[in-house]
Amino acid sequence: SGINAEYGDSTAYIVTTIALLGGVLAFYYFYIYNNPDEEEEEREAEEDEEENYTSIEPRDFTLEELRQFDGTDGKPVCIAVNFVVYDATKGKSFYGPGGPYAMLAGRDGSRALAKMSLDASDVKDGWDDLSDLTPFQRDSLSEWEMKFQTRYSELGKLIKSRESEEKTEE
Repeated sequence: SGINAEYGDSTAYIVTTIALLGGVLAFYYFYIYNNPDEEEEEREAEEDEEENYTSIEPRDFTLEELRQFDGTDGKPVCIAVNFVVYDATKGKSFYGPGGPYAMLAGRDGSRALAKMSLDASDVKDGWDDLSDLTPFQRDSLSEWEMKFQTRYSELGKLIKSRESEEKTEE
């Protein structure tokens, strides 16, 4: 009975704290991270954009070639994620001009996605080997890559240059 008097309140405190943390995490997952309303809006936007869609022939892209596919002037939207180029035109409301992720259109979005950043400095103009990403950032990039694989068509690889591609084929 003396033990319950000494530790009973702290046990209840710990259990209550764990239960509250569990509730907060469940709320975050179901209502913020996995927001069904956002997915519905995205689906509706994709359906609208599919009507005016021109497909791109699958091939490999250099950074310079990729830049022309930024969604401006009715052009398709392509984004590189972890050295793979995706046709993200059906997500143009997100990645095209005026969209929240427009800075990734026609670019290698890997670093920005890995860092969960909308900072323009995380979208490099030159080749980015991503070798300095932390394990957490690599996991984040893998999650984004899976998202792109399930939603968008893979067009080819992001290559450093046409010369390096020719050398590897010989």
